[in-house]
Amino acid sequence: MQTLTVEITNNNALKVLQSLQEKHFIRIRAAHNLNSLVFPGEPLTIEEFRNFILSRGEGSGMSLKEAKTKWAKTKKQLLKPAK
Repeated sequence: MQTLTVEITNNNALKVLQSLQEKHFIRIRAAHNLNSLVFPGEPLTIEEFRNFILSRGEGSGMSLKEAKTKWAKTKKQLLKPAK
């Protein structure tokens, strides 16, 4: 988890972020205390933030189809009666 403080200066940008929140990709906090233990880690510099964003696209992942197939297989195994 990464915590970002962002100033939004455009209603269209706010709508995009609210859409991401509805999909449970992000959580928007109206007010925050950066000294709270809820926000771990140290603040990122602009360069660190840029590198963080770029690195997210390089990680391994799986498609939705692959995830559904894997879950179906796991679910089937979990629902098998114990012998």
